[in-house]
Amino acid sequence: MARKKKKEEAVEEEAPEASTAPEGEASAEGGEGAEGEGAPTKGKRKLVVIIGAVVLLLVIAGVAFMLLGHKKTAEGSAGAGNTTMTPEQVAANKPVYYELPEFLVNLNTTAGGRASFIKMSVTLELKDQASVAVLDANKPRIIDTFNTYLHELRPEDVQGSAGIYRLRQELMARINGTVQEGLVKDILFSEIIVQ
Repeated sequence: MARKKKKEEAVEEEAPEASTAPEGEASAEGGEGAEGEGAPTKGKRKLVVIIGAVVLLLVIAGVAFMLLGHKKTAEGSAGAGNTTMTPEQVAANKPVYYELPEFLVNLNTTAGGRASFIKMSVTLELKDQASVAVLDANKPRIIDTFNTYLHELRPEDVQGSAGIYRLRQELMARINGTVQEGLVKDILFSEIIVQ
């Protein structure tokens, strides 16, 4: 019996706490319900303030970056404007071009195939004005080298931009083998027709 009494007392002590807890929860829920309307507006306000602060910081950082970048660009252009070039330096920086005569060469075709031709206008970009004299002296050799190479091409070898790129690389290798290396900087095509 003593045990039952102790158990009952323990249950009674827990019971009032249990009975008050739901009331507390109910009152807390009621309190939250009353605050529930105010809480989202406070949360939304905080969120808007945080987002506004982040956007403001990004704008300030962007403006600072642009101003610093503009300042560096202005300093760079001011430094470049202070140096004046002599007419010799200007002439040395101008590209020098050398035009070769138009090429009209029949391409390599199969025995029963239709004859194909390539018509091509080529301009060479040289490293300096002194290179013109070297190319004038070697012009027949350059033309022969180009004609020999073009005659071995098949129509499908010069199809598309990849074919034109390979053609440019091969002609550069051949011209550098004919005249001194580095004399010709680039080969420019004015016209390429394959028929």
